[in-house]
Amino acid sequence: MITQTIEAKKVFVSVDNAAQWIVFEDEMQAGFQYKLATIDDLHDFVSATGKVFRYNIQTSEGVVQWFTEEFPEESPLDYVCEYRVIN
Repeated sequence: MITQTIEAKKVFVSVDNAAQWIVFEDEMQAGFQYKLATIDDLHDFVSATGKVFRYNIQTSEGVVQWFTEEFPEESPLDYVCEYRVIN
């Protein structure tokens, strides 16, 4: 069995204020009260700011990646954009 390591940055959100976002590759700095972001936190961030993290992100659900899918014209959906677990 081959194990593949996927590089991902950790994204944290403030426990007290979900509007405070910090991106870390290493452990958080002492003194801050942050938790590892969830997929829902990331979707809230995109909704609030319009910004998307384009790299792999370590969340509490696993490593996620931004995904966009467009549908044909006759489809009831135009497109889907969301973070999805990749590992």
